[in-house]
Amino acid sequence: MTGARDNQTNSRDPHEVSRIGVVLVAAGRGERLGAGKPKAFVELGGRTLVEHCISTVTSLPAGGHLVIVVPEQLADETLREVAGATAPGGNWEISVTPGGRERHESVKFGVDALPEYVDVALVHDAARPLTPATLFERVAAEVRRTGNAVIPALPVVDTLKRVGDDSIVHETVDRAPLVAVQTPQGFPRELLAAAHDRLGTGSLGGAASQPTDDAEVVQRAGGTVRTVPGEALAHKLTSPGDLTLLEALLAATNRDAR
Repeated sequence: MTGARDNQTNSRDPHEVSRIGVVLVAAGRGERLGAGKPKAFVELGGRTLVEHCISTVTSLPAGGHLVIVVPEQLADETLREVAGATAPGGNWEISVTPGGRERHESVKFGVDALPEYVDVALVHDAARPLTPATLFERVAAEVRRTGNAVIPALPVVDTLKRVGDDSIVHETVDRAPLVAVQTPQGFPRELLAAAHDRLGTGSLGGAASQPTDDAEVVQRAGGTVRTVPGEALAHKLTSPGDLTLLEALLAATNRDAR
């Protein structure tokens, strides 16, 4: 994979620092948001979503390698944001690599850009900018404990209805076994890399053929996926209403911190 750019080089041997890698997916167009720019570069509380995520990941004390996957034309801007979002002398290496046409392709490029020493890979959507560091740690710990893929999940609280094309409700769906899935999603690095290699790159056909998250990519390859409790703060920015909610969550978090 070409186009990866090193932004920080740790003076210590990375094998001694950590063996964790984070792929931050920030290459989406964000068309449903209608912001006129890629979603990851929308501002929340005076900082872009990418900046929020960089600050959280690089606050993890164990250190590791962060790969940020962005549209190629925004690589230089991302490197400037890295400089503004990280403290000097940290124990995280950071690189930027161009994304692909589909999300799964962007993740594959990010995983391929991780150093060979990484054995646990976390994949996180930049569209979840307030995800707390504790969730990254929870997911990584469960990957190490089980050797399986691990995803954060929240119980579904709304009543669910199955509706036909005619807008008529046909049945109420039992929500007890259902969960809403978040990121970061964690994997043994070799498991994730092999699953993406098997899936390949480019378009897979219609929308129904596209995997919606990396857990599905691994499941298609025969892997086991476990869950850990998610976090309300890991809310995803999709529509303008989500931005309003995230602003309120950020304000509440800042008040609590004070």
